[in-house]
Amino acid sequence: MTAREQLIQEIEQVSDSLVEEVLDFLLFIKGRQDQKNSTSHGEQSQPSEPSILERMGGIPQHLLSVGNLSERDVRRAIIASRIKQSRQQES
Repeated sequence: MTAREQLIQEIEQVSDSLVEEVLDFLLFIKGRQDQKNSTSHGEQSQPSEPSILERMGGIPQHLLSVGNLSERDVRRAIIASRIKQSRQQES
């Protein structure tokens, strides 16, 4: 059995939330590989736009201690909450 076949077989046996995480990770790796390939071919990479967490000052310390960043809905709720707090402080 090839690695591709084994990966497909494993994906078919796990929850949708885990499949979403695997997909996110795969897309991240592909993007990093594409960036390495474009850089090695002499192309200059354009500076990427900072992520929302970077614009907000990084991952909040209380999240690091909880270790619950793997849950997509939890992350979205926390990010939305932080954005709301940030906007309230600006006004």
